[in-house]
Amino acid sequence: MKALVLHAPKDLRLEEVEDPKPGSGEVLIRVKRVGICGTDKAFYKGSYRPGKLPIIPGHELVGKIVDVGKGVEPSLIGASVTSEINFYCGKCSFCREGLKTHCPYRETLGITRDGGMAEYVVSRYDLVHNVEELSEVQSAFVEPLASIVEMLELSPVASFHSVAVIGVGTIGLLALRTISSIIRPRRLVAVVRKDSPKQVFVENSNVDEIVDEAEIVEYVKKHTSEGQGFDYVVEATGSPDGMKLAVEIVKPRGIISVKSTHGVPIYFDVTKFVVKEARLVGSRCGPFEKAIELLRNGLVKVDDLVTSEYPLSEGVEAFARSFQRDQVKVHILV
Repeated sequence: MKALVLHAPKDLRLEEVEDPKPGSGEVLIRVKRVGICGTDKAFYKGSYRPGKLPIIPGHELVGKIVDVGKGVEPSLIGASVTSEINFYCGKCSFCREGLKTHCPYRETLGITRDGGMAEYVVSRYDLVHNVEELSEVQSAFVEPLASIVEMLELSPVASFHSVAVIGVGTIGLLALRTISSIIRPRRLVAVVRKDSPKQVFVENSNVDEIVDEAEIVEYVKKHTSEGQGFDYVVEATGSPDGMKLAVEIVKPRGIISVKSTHGVPIYFDVTKFVVKEARLVGSRCGPFEKAIELLRNGLVKVDDLVTSEYPLSEGVEAFARSFQRDQVKVHILV
């Protein structure tokens, strides 16, 4: 089969590799579409190293089951599915406590085991989710949207909160759209660079205000309670500087929810963070079924977030395009 294989930072090649075969309890998926996410881009840049090299990246995928391994119902063949990315053991103390995504023995799709930027990918039958009721585009957003659901479950936003989202890439926009749709907080502000070509996507995200990143500190002084900051700040910049700003604009005892996975060490004013008694919460993989429900019910719109599509044969070009500022989500069609 054809696959995009990352051999080293900035060394991504389209290659012929051996077709994978489903083992016991596994299914073979014919990939139809896969998104390039921030983690994939960090692997490509070299700021974040995958669990193995070479590797086939990609975990935001949708496809059809075309074969099954031993112990799997053949009736699954033909189903449109997406796959979770954490292949947990199910036996360790973390798994028994329900923390399966933190299983120390897990494999991770596109990170420690070959992912979906290929004609075929293998997953476990218990990790695939039927997406027959969703479009292909919606299905490829299940994984990143699930991470927003996880964020809101670990650190909930209340209706009386003032909320700022810093960064308007895919994760920032999904955060804005989910929060505005299912919570409707007292105030929802998108923090955007003045010259950002992504501003049009923010305008379609039902926010209360769009504030230039260079003016947000002054905005806080004039438009938040006692000028002390936001109750809840989502840091989704994908930049080491995002945390500095988040600490600056969160209020005392406020929440900073961190969604950046750029792989680069960050530095911020720890004294200010401690004096504010702020809370810092990280989150990543989340519940697929809840994300599927949000998409199925039309509560979170994603179709306009796909700004470019490339065939697998032009996957290297797709990665190059994904780094351009006007791009939100680049999809590879297989």
